[in-house]
Order: sequence, then structure tokens, then C-alpha cells
Amino acid sequence: MKNKSYLFIVTCMILMLILSACGSENAASGKDALKIGVSIPAGANNTVKNWYEAIKTSGEEQGFEVIGIDSQGDPSKQVGTIDNLLTQNVDALIVWPLDANTVQPALDRAIAKNIPVLGVDFNVAKGGDGYNLTSQVIFDRGASAAEAAKVFAETFNGQGVEVAGIGMAIPVPGNIFVMSKFKEETGKYDNLKWVEQQDNPTDNIAGAAPIMANILTKNPDVRAVFTYNDETAIGAAQAIKNANKTLYEEDPEKGIMIIGVNAEKSGIEAIEQGKVHATFNLNPIKAGVESVNFLNQHFNEGKKLEELPKEIVIPVPMVNKDTEDFVSWEEELNSISAD
Repeated sequence: MKNKSYLFIVTCMILMLILSACGSENAASGKDALKIGVSIPAGANNTVKNWYEAIKTSGEEQGFEVIGIDSQGDPSKQVGTIDNLLTQNVDALIVWPLDANTVQPALDRAIAKNIPVLGVDFNVAKGGDGYNLTSQVIFDRGASAAEAAKVFAETFNGQGVEVAGIGMAIPVPGNIFVMSKFKEETGKYDNLKWVEQQDNPTDNIAGAAPIMANILTKNPDVRAVFTYNDETAIGAAQAIKNANKTLYEEDPEKGIMIIGVNAEKSGIEAIEQGKVHATFNLNPIKAGVESVNFLNQHFNEGKKLEELPKEIVIPVPMVNKDTEDFVSWEEELNSISAD
């Protein structure tokens, strides 16, 4: 009996060693723990926050480990976040840049290691410079800028209707592009007169209000304002009311129309409250999911990188009080795990 017990114990120990070795081999292969590194440009920004949550939720649903590091709105810090992710031996990188040129050296270090790098709005215009990226997500901001200018032109029939813009002080490529494109589009309409653009230094409501006040002081007859995000649109509405002027929703004859971008919760509420006329759904959830799907096709489905698209264009549709098919970001996030 003692010999049998001894043999049983030895056999169990051998089996445990074999299983342990197999587990170590699987872990070393990386097949069960592929890492996606995400360089987050500004985690406090609601759009960026939702984008990252979509990547994390979708990535974990598809078996990836997702590691995100926040650059806190600082382009120089973003270089450090990318290098930090590289030291953690990530298998792929997703980078939404604060300043594309500043982070390029860090991207080159990743590319030199043959790590797939997916960018978000590096190029911002379809068919342009690829920054040596494996692929990039492009929000179709150009279409939103064109649509905003069209709405203003069709709404205000008089000649020389003054139009202004509020951009972002940090040189984020997508935000620079959308404001530049909007100014260009206003020039296509005889009844629109571009007056100026000022930039929000704090990326929030508080920073937008004094900027809009300055615009009104210099251009008291302005009737239309396009902003790079919803928070800025809300701040602009507050400044207009503080200046004892009216909003378009209150007074179509004399009020100022504001159109924003994002379609986050505060923006949708502002439309419902009559503060903002419309916004454009930037679709950060879809952008995050599409990035993960790209990596899933390569790592899990075996597609070669050169077989996958170099650009993934995300539609940015307009949302106003008459839109019936809008799905909130929260609902979209919840649907990822539900699927």
C-alpha cells in the first residue's frame, strides 16, 4: 500500500510539472495574452474617455489585455506614454495624438520593433500622409464642417451674415482640421461672412465663455458660431445670454445659432434645452471598436497587415432636435458587452 501511495504521489507531481510547463509555453507564446497599448491623449476629456472605454471593453471581449496610459493633455508627456508602453512589451499600439509631429519619434521606435501602430486622426484628411502608421482611424470631420457651413447658409438668407469659430488651443490635428475646413467652406457661400476664430485654452465650458464674450465684443453682429466640441458650444451659449443677447432657438429672427461637435450627453441635453442648434456625432465608441476589430483580424483571424485597410473612416452625422435614430454613447458602450 505504501508503494502504491508513493507511486500515486510521484505520478501526480509529474503531471503537475507537465501541465505547468505547458502553461508556461502558452504564456510565452503570447497567444492568450496579447497586449494592446493605448496612448490616451487626455483622459479627462469625455470624448477620449469614451473612446478608451470602447477599446478596453471591446478588447477584453476579444481576449486582449488592454493597457492605457494618460498623457493628460501634454504632447511631451505623450512621447513618454508611448515609450512606457513599449517597455511593457505591448503587441500593438493605438495612439490618438495631441501633436502628431511631437510623437513621431516615439512611433518610429515602435515601428522599428515591428509593432503594429494604429493612429487616430493623425492625417485627418482622407488619402494624405500616413505617418508610417500601420493604419489609422479618421473621423470624417471634413463632412461635418461642410454640413455646418451649409446649415448656416441655408438658415440665414441675408447677405454678409457674420460667422465665427471657436477652436482648441492645444494643436490636436483633428480639431485644427475641422476648424480650418469650416472656414474654407463658409467661403463657398455668398451670404456668409467669416469674421474670426478664437481658441479655447482649457477645453471646457469655463474656458469657452470668455472667448465667446471676446468674439461678441469685437463682432456684435455675429449670427452663427461653430465650435470644435459640445462643451465649448455650451460655454458660448452662456456668454451669449450673459451679454443679453438671444439664441437662435429663442429668436430665429435675431438670435445666434451655435453648432458643436461630439454628441456627448451634455451636448444632446443642450440641444433639448434650446442652447445649441445641432452637434455632430464624433462616434468615439465606433472608432474604438473598429481599432480593436482591425487588430483582431490580424492577430486572431490571421490576416496580413497589408491586406487590411490603411484608413478606417468613421462617419460623423449631424444630430439635432429632429434626429430620431441617434444612439447615445452610453448605449453604444453597453451594447459592446451585450454582444
